[in-house]
Amino acid sequence: MPRALRLIETYLEPVIIVACLGVVIVLLFADVVARFAFQTSIFWAGEVARFAFVYMIYFGISYAIREKRHLRVTLLVEQASPRVQRGLLALAELVFLGYSVVVCWLGVVITSNALARGQILPATQWPTAVLYAAIILSGALCVLRLSYSLWRILRHGDTVLSSAPGGAA
Repeated sequence: MPRALRLIETYLEPVIIVACLGVVIVLLFADVVARFAFQTSIFWAGEVARFAFVYMIYFGISYAIREKRHLRVTLLVEQASPRVQRGLLALAELVFLGYSVVVCWLGVVITSNALARGQILPATQWPTAVLYAAIILSGALCVLRLSYSLWRILRHGDTVLSSAPGGAA
């Protein structure tokens, strides 16, 4: 894998998540200070903070999949034989992959509808399609991550349930 692609794969989601969290904290703090200290408001702060929060959450989903930290119940899988574990994990990843494809597709539909209607956010005057694009970007990353995970399970018999220390999910 080329170095640039490896850097993107390693740092894309964490940088976006941390930057969005920073934006949320700074803007909401500044708005609170403006309200209480200066009896005014930063009219666009709440909207931009909401925007950053949405991106943070959606990219967090993809990051959790990459780190094998997404929510799942593994009690029955852990009790099964390695061969059955492989089948159950492949089935679970396949179902999650199908769900992610549907979410990504619906994100495209919602975003294109917002573009067609010319919807804009009231404070910033940004197109709402930019907000909804988080669904598409995150959904596409989830599809890629889950496809790779499914391939690893089917091709190499990967049955790692979590990247957490001790294998806890």
